[in-house]
Formats: sequence, C-alpha cells, structure tokens
Amino acid sequence: MRLIQFTYRGDDWRLALPVNLQEVNLLVGKNAVGKSKTVRALGNVLLYLMQLSERISVSDIFRCKLLFEDKDGFISYEFQLSKSNVVYESLTANGETRLYRNESETHLCGEPINPPSNKLTLHVRRDVLQYPFIEKIMLWAEHACGLCFNEIEIGGDNDMPFYILGQRQTLFEMVKSLPEESIQQVVSQAHGLGYPILQIELLEHGSNLKMVLFHEENVKSPIFGSLMSKGMYRALYLLIYAQYMSVREYPSLLLIDDLCEGLDYERSTKLGKYLFDFCAKHDIQLIATSNDTFLMDVVDLKYWNILQREGSDVTSIDIIKNPELFNDFAFTGLSNFDFFSSDYIARKMKGHNE
Repeated sequence: MRLIQFTYRGDDWRLALPVNLQEVNLLVGKNAVGKSKTVRALGNVLLYLMQLSERISVSDIFRCKLLFEDKDGFISYEFQLSKSNVVYESLTANGETRLYRNESETHLCGEPINPPSNKLTLHVRRDVLQYPFIEKIMLWAEHACGLCFNEIEIGGDNDMPFYILGQRQTLFEMVKSLPEESIQQVVSQAHGLGYPILQIELLEHGSNLKMVLFHEENVKSPIFGSLMSKGMYRALYLLIYAQYMSVREYPSLLLIDDLCEGLDYERSTKLGKYLFDFCAKHDIQLIATSNDTFLMDVVDLKYWNILQREGSDVTSIDIIKNPELFNDFAFTGLSNFDFFSSDYIARKMKGHNE
C-alpha cells in the first residue's frame, strides 16, 4: 500500500494543500520552507499510529489526512488530536464511510463503539477479517521508518533520531538478518561509491560485544564505526538499511531527511541514484528531503516536490498539480538545479495566474 497524499495542520504551521506523493519523492526548497517539518510531521503521525507514548507530547494539537492506494482501491484516513485526546476520526474505503468519530460519538461500520478518548479507533479495533482496511493502515505504519542522514552517528543505534519507527534493530542485528546475497550487494555498492570494502563480518562475544567489521582492500586490520569517517559510516549504514527493508515481508515507507548532506559530488550522486532506483525496484516508498545540488541533478524532475512557504502556510509544486510547468522545462536544456534556482517557476506561475 502506498501513501499518495498527505495533509497536515498543526498549531503553528500547516500544509495548505495536500502533498502529492509517488513511489519515490524528493522534497526540495529553500532553507526554512518546511522540508524537515513535513517529514517530521509524517513521522509524528506514525508515532501516534504506533502508540509510541514515550515519544508523544501531551501538548500535541494537530489534524492530518492520509490517502492510500493499493490493488484494492483507495483508503482515506483522517484524525485530529487535541492534547493527546482524539477529537475526530474518519475512514473511507473506496468512497464508503467505514469509521466516523467526533467528541460525542463513534461509529465503525455502522455500529456504535466507545474507544478510549486517548486512543485511535485503529488501536482498539484491529481484526484482519472484519476490518481489513484498519489492518492495512496499521501494517503500513508498523513497517515504516525514517532517519535523518546527517544524524546517523557512529556512537550507536541508541542515539539515532526520534523517527526511526517500526524497525528498531541495531546495525549488527540488521546485518545478521541479511542473506549473503544482500551483503554482497552492499559490498558491490560500497565499491561503486569508492569505498573498497571486500567483506562484512560480524563479531559477537557473549551478550555485550556485538560489532560489524568491514574489511578493506590493502588494509590488514578490519575497521568498524569509530574508525570510519562520518560520511563513509552514514553511506554504508544507509546501504545496509535499504537492503534490510527490501527483505522484510512488508516493505513500506522510508523517510530520509537531508539525504546525502555532507558527501562529495561523486558519492552524493551515486548514493542518491542508487537509493532512488533501489526503492523503486523493491516497492519501498521513499520520501527524502535535500538541498544537495549534486543529488538534485540526478533525481528525475518528475519525482520532485518543491515546497514554498508564506507565513505558516506551506504549499507544494509537483508534476501532478503542475504538469505543464514540468513538461515545458524539459525543452529548456537547463539542469535540474536550474529548475529550482532560476526564476523559471516564478515566471511560469505568474504567466499562468495572469
């Protein structure tokens, strides 16, 4: 199941129009337009769906809407929170209302129910056969995950950013779960990025010592996280993370904030292209943010979502809302980055409005 639209309204900012999403997506825009806020808002929604109460603020007030598509059609789910209490819920499947909830009543498939005020109906009414539409959303949430590229730290997985969600395994556990074919793909991709890795090995002694060792060409001793540059560690981590998601039973959503930030030209372009191609091939929906000019030039414009902000309202420009804008640019001969950095969009949008 794939998320195709996301709408969010918080206390201090909102997505003024739904953000359209495809199988892979690159959110771009100037600094402070809301790129990170958008992926973190989606991460926040996932926290509630996953009932990660220890990471939820009791002061949270927001309303969101998620529109999904799968082989059976469309599911629309919307909920509103006010200080951890659910004040509104609505779910429709293929246009048919299955769930409606306000502060005084809740109906699920036409029957009145009484869920706790601090729980979504999806938390208390999971039934694979009776409510398959609920199960689809919960499975999607349970297998979604995210990370901030420039916060992937060598110190260990316990310090990873807050919105790594359904898949909390450590790097050691992820490598241990991978088939040999996947590990060899990581080795091959690392070579492609200019990291001459020959072998990935697990070192385990008792319950306390669990390490991933990387053997390099022409280096006698293996290396591990603390001996690597941050860029190398982050790139290898992401390669392993993608492989781990691909072998899971239910690949879902991967959120990455600041993808490839800090990497040099060659590694940024190669890692970005690899990740977009890999996710598209393995049915992993990717939503990444970046202002990296190298990366922007290798990701097809049709996957771009350009965010703009006026006050607290964030809007987006994408090929679904603005097909002529994107299609006409193909004839200019300019680079992808020029699409973003020049006055092309402003001129086109002004002419359209006139």
